[in-house]
Amino acid sequence: MARFVVLLLVTALGVPASVLAQAPEQAPSVPATVDVSKLGVDLSRIKRELDGPPSAELSDSALKMSFTVQVIGVAPKIDFLRGFAIDGPIPYGAPTHEEIVQVLTPQAYRSPVVPIYGLAMAAAQKLFQNSKKSKCEIEIAEYRAMVMQGIAVTAPRCTQ
Repeated sequence: MARFVVLLLVTALGVPASVLAQAPEQAPSVPATVDVSKLGVDLSRIKRELDGPPSAELSDSALKMSFTVQVIGVAPKIDFLRGFAIDGPIPYGAPTHEEIVQVLTPQAYRSPVVPIYGLAMAAAQKLFQNSKKSKCEIEIAEYRAMVMQGIAVTAPRCTQ
C-alpha cells in the first residue's frame, strides 16, 4: 500500500503542469515544460527506496502518511491600494468629542434636544425676582400707610 502511494506521488510529480490544466487560457504564464533536474528530484534514489524494505514509519499505520509538496510558480501581484486616491489631503480627520458621544451613547440615554434644566432654572429665577419685587411693593405700601397715619417708622430696605 505504501509503495503504491509513493509510486502515485512520483507519477503525479512527473506529469507536466500543462497536461493537468483544465483550460489553456487559465494556465499561468509559467513555461509548459518542467525541467526535473531543477526540482531536486533524483529518480534513481526514488527507485532504490521503492525496491528496498518498507520503513518502520510506513509499516506502523497506513493512515499515518506525510507528504511534502513544492509548488513552483509566480504569485499574482496584489494591489492593495486599487481604487484609493493616495495623493492629496486626507478628506476626514479624527472624530470630534461630539461625534464620539453620538456613537457611544444609546439614543434612549442622550440628553433631550430642549435644555429642560436651563429652562427650569430661568423660570425659578424669574419667579424669585417677581416674589421679591411683590414683597418689596407690599413693604413700601405699608410704609406709606404708616407715614400717612403719622407713625414714626424706619424706611424699608428694599429697592425696586
